[in-house]
Amino acid sequence: MPDMKTTIIGALLALSVAGAATARAEEVLRFATWDTGESLAIQQAIAKKFEEKHPGVKVQVEPYAEGYDQKLVAAFGAGNPPDVMYMWNFPQYYTSLMPLDELIARDSAEIKPDDFPEGLMNTTRIEGKTYGMPSGFTTQVVFYNKEMFAKAGVEEPKEGWTWDDLRAKAAKFRDEAGKVYGFAVDAKPDPYDFEQFLWSNGTKYISDDGKEIDGYMNSDAAAAVLGMFADMARKEEAVTLHLGDETGGDTLFQGGKIAMFQSAMWDKADIDAAGFSYGVAPLPTFGDRPAHSALGVSAISIAKDAAHPDLAWEFVKFFSSPDSVAMRVNDLPVRKSVAEAKGMTKDPVYKPFFDILATSNTERHAYLKNANWGKIQDNLARAIEATMIDQGNAKAHLDDAVKRSKRLLK
Repeated sequence: MPDMKTTIIGALLALSVAGAATARAEEVLRFATWDTGESLAIQQAIAKKFEEKHPGVKVQVEPYAEGYDQKLVAAFGAGNPPDVMYMWNFPQYYTSLMPLDELIARDSAEIKPDDFPEGLMNTTRIEGKTYGMPSGFTTQVVFYNKEMFAKAGVEEPKEGWTWDDLRAKAAKFRDEAGKVYGFAVDAKPDPYDFEQFLWSNGTKYISDDGKEIDGYMNSDAAAAVLGMFADMARKEEAVTLHLGDETGGDTLFQGGKIAMFQSAMWDKADIDAAGFSYGVAPLPTFGDRPAHSALGVSAISIAKDAAHPDLAWEFVKFFSSPDSVAMRVNDLPVRKSVAEAKGMTKDPVYKPFFDILATSNTERHAYLKNANWGKIQDNLARAIEATMIDQGNAKAHLDDAVKRSKRLLK
């Protein structure tokens, strides 16, 4: 009969071997994200809940932060990509991603694709295939300082207001001595966001097939939009940003130097922290045309060469579930049902973000239509800046951008 010491040692060895076997059997699912801080903590909490529902699975959250694209490109290049990852630049990455359409169709009762606004889903599609599930979004709105409006005796913006209405209100806030303006226009706007104004005026940068910019980017409707912003600067209805002074519109708005500020969800937390009473208005319209908004959408995708593709899809479904969507309080909910359950579609602060989705589901951003869009966009950006410097000649500058860009359409 073995002595007690031998028995204990044998038991410990058995436990050690069993533990090692368990560790070897554990599946590790890699999830790459660009987020930090509170948003990262929320994603880690979602990963923990997934692990609880899938014993033997470890979700390795990899926060790439500011070096996200460089690290992701390196991982794909080395043949060792994360299984799942945050994604937005589908034209760059889609050939390395797994199409999800068949999986969505197979599990439609669980994932409920109709619960995701079509405009958000459109941003994840390339050549008719879906390469990601939306995880967060923002549309564009106009924040306005209620205290400044009350002090100036100016009526607050209403739903259905036009750019003419905005200009008339903005002019009433001009205080040269105090360097106060009604609005801000950007000499160097992100062309991605700026296209929303062309959509709202009945045009776009590039044809839907991605082959033509002449008659689109330089159309009379496009020139009218750009010319309007230049005219607002010339008449000092708005301060012009990024012309020798890098102070942002967010800083001016939070400091009470502009009464209205066109932006998105990413500025809301800082506006809240500024401590004054504000309202949120929808983007103005051009006459009776509906306003459209640029869509800032993050999504979650699966690598084509994922080490655990089936498990990756289970995680994407879990990340897209109503419970997980509701946990991501730093994002606007990508599910209609969650937004409604939280009362956000009726809350006056959040309602404009959701309302404009209904008119922003028919247009696709230019970068999704042509592989050379980045180079074409450089010419467009120069035309916008030149117009804001000249405070005029919008059509001539846009014509020049088209001329410089035609060779890039091939």
